Parts: sequence; structure tokens; C-alpha cells
Amino acid sequence: MLATIFALPLAAAADDENYRDAAQVQAELVKVLTCQADRAEYERLGSALTPIYYEKPAQPALAGWSLVKDENSFVAVMNLPKPVTVYGHAATQVMMAGQGLLAVLDGDHVDALSAELKLAPSTEPLAKHIRTRTVRVQPIGDGIEATIVQTVSTITTHPGKTMVGCEYRMNY
Repeated sequence: MLATIFALPLAAAADDENYRDAAQVQAELVKVLTCQADRAEYERLGSALTPIYYEKPAQPALAGWSLVKDENSFVAVMNLPKPVTVYGHAATQVMMAGQGLLAVLDGDHVDALSAELKLAPSTEPLAKHIRTRTVRVQPIGDGIEATIVQTVSTITTHPGKTMVGCEYRMNY
């Protein structure tokens, strides 16, 4: 499953240039996590993170990022060299899951963030613990769209943590 997460951005963004420096990566990361990025910006960041997932050398702007060994095979968690602040909360880790990137926050902030971001419980039967809001739909071309969805959730494999970020779902 995770191979698919990382293969798509890698294939889709193969021609992207390296990030200039860590500050540019940090700024792009905040855009992706707060749903201000478009699908191409998400794919570019995903492509840049792919070598870290495979524990290979990443581009210089990602120096200090590292993969966290995780028992949950449906996510990839990475340590950041410098905390990122999202909605007033500092995070030292990010999580890739499905078609999204999430900041990993210490503590339970689901209700507060859901109220702040105007999120509703997911309509998916097995995902009632996930709160979402569609931010926008981005036309990609040839009838393909990306639905950009703000997400806040918890995961039983990560007790005491709240994940907040954005999904960049492809609609074919």
C-alpha cells in the first residue's frame, strides 16, 4: 500500500526541480498540511519525501528528515529536523497516509480543531473517528479532478496523538 503512496508522487513529479533550501521545504510543507497547496505541489513534496521512505539519500533541502519505524503498515511517519506549526500547534513529525500528509500533534485536539476548521465526521462507515471538510475541487484535465480535503483524526496505533492535515484525492 505505501509503495503506491510514494510511487504516484514520484511518477507524477519526476521532472520537478529540487527544493532550494530547508526554508522552502518548510513553507511548502505548511501549505500542503493546511490545504493551501494544489495537487501538483503535494505531488512535488511527496516525490521529494520518497527517498526518505526507502531510507535513501534525499535532496539536500531535506537534510535531517528521517523515517520512523512504525508498526502501522498503512502509514509512513517521518521526523522533521525542525518543528512545523500548523493551526497554532507545533509538530515534530508528519505522517503520509493514503493520498494525504498530516502533522502529528501530541495530545487530543480533535474536537477543538474540528470546531476551528468546521469539520464534520466522515461519512465512511469505518471512519467515524475522522473529521473532514472538502476545501475545493481542482480540475486536473481530461475529466480528472483532485478533491482537496482538510482532515483531523486519531489512530489507535498512535495513542495520545492527533493527526491534522490535508488529503489530495484524485477523482477519475
